[in-house]
Amino acid sequence: MKHFCVLLMLCMLVSTVASAQTNTSPQGGAAIFNKAAVCTGAAFPSSFVTPTGTLPPPCLTSTGDGEWFTVMTANLKASQTTSFFISPSLVTGLYTNTQVKGSNTTATSQTASASGVVSVRVLLDCSNCAAPGTSQGKTAAVYMGAGQPDPDGAGVVFDARIQQLTATLGQAITTSCLSLTLLTNTCTPEVIDLILATTSAHTFNFILLNVGATGTASQGNGHSVTVQAKLDVGQVCTSGLNGTGPILCDNSVNTAGTQSSSIAAALFGLGSLTVVPVHLSPDFSF
Repeated sequence: MKHFCVLLMLCMLVSTVASAQTNTSPQGGAAIFNKAAVCTGAAFPSSFVTPTGTLPPPCLTSTGDGEWFTVMTANLKASQTTSFFISPSLVTGLYTNTQVKGSNTTATSQTASASGVVSVRVLLDCSNCAAPGTSQGKTAAVYMGAGQPDPDGAGVVFDARIQQLTATLGQAITTSCLSLTLLTNTCTPEVIDLILATTSAHTFNFILLNVGATGTASQGNGHSVTVQAKLDVGQVCTSGLNGTGPILCDNSVNTAGTQSSSIAAALFGLGSLTVVPVHLSPDFSF
């Protein structure tokens, strides 16, 4: 009997270890993202430095606007009547910089706008999603469904900002810098520069209804839940007598140029994901 008990305990231990190593679990799923922050920027130089130091956040590329990035993936099993309650948490950040400049001869109205958005979506059984921390690129994600209340996979906004700066400058011209007799003009154009940078953490609850017991074969007929974040930024600059007419933004802030400028960047960083199988009431619907 003693040997039988020892053998039984060893079998239980082996079974527990095997269960812990499997890719799927009927109790729920979890995942984390602890890699380097992923950032995208609009015409954002990789070595941009402001007068007060390195620009936060440290964006390394000026491409990829509006692209989806995979953040985390969790794998689990479910019964035929199971729904998934999904709670992704994510650290997000936005950076916007707008600048308008006056003329040293006449009054000029300028407008500079910058925008940044971080959106998040939850996908069920995505067969070609990119690896965590990498861009989905131009390839559309192929998945069985998206978490409610975002059934189309358009994304739920975690962070959004529109920053606009408008000013009419160039009227502060005095005799100390402008000499009509000597026909000299040493007046310095006025400059207004507005910078905003924020970092915050957000959580949103998604639901996948009646996922069923059978998922993808690659997960042992279990299900995969993938969280993707979309980073989107934009710029608008206008210049002229009344601030009319879009122009190409001057993205080198604090230079000797005379046109308005704007810079925008968005990022996501640390994240965690919890997926809980639940049985909702039969009459529950969206």
